[in-house]
Amino acid sequence: MLARSRFTCLVSALAVGLAVCGRASACGEVLRGDAVTIERSVSTPERGQDATMHVLGAGWMHAVEIVKTGGGDDSTYVTLELDGQEMITTSFAQLKNPWNQVQSDNFIANVTTVGDKSTMTIWYLSELKFKGIFALRVDVHEDGIDSLDMRAMMNKPAPHEHVGQQAAVSALPAFK
Repeated sequence: MLARSRFTCLVSALAVGLAVCGRASACGEVLRGDAVTIERSVSTPERGQDATMHVLGAGWMHAVEIVKTGGGDDSTYVTLELDGQEMITTSFAQLKNPWNQVQSDNFIANVTTVGDKSTMTIWYLSELKFKGIFALRVDVHEDGIDSLDMRAMMNKPAPHEHVGQQAAVSALPAFK
């Protein structure tokens, strides 16, 4: 009788736990803070000009999207860096080629074009954590670009996270 009531309590506790978590695998997931979208627009960038977007502090990078309107040969390059480490550098011309695009369950990198508007998407399923700086740089190597629109989707750190090296951010060198 005592063993049966312990079993009943264990099953009840397990059922309550699953109901709270929503699903069994969700209990072990890393909690993230609020979702944020950061946007920046640059109108009529010149050849040789860089357009950049930075986030100082910690977070989880999920996806970036760069929309280029106009341009001649798609030789504009995009570099994504987290904490000074290059994650990807590619050009619109490279990712327009279907053989160079990546479409997997964990990572997407492609360019779609409609009229004179090209959209580069870089997406990571397992979000990438950064502790000090997120940097997105667009290096313009072509004439005739009317505008660049950059968007980054990420999460802030959760309130309980203790992110190391926050004090070292002010000592990082400035980017262009």
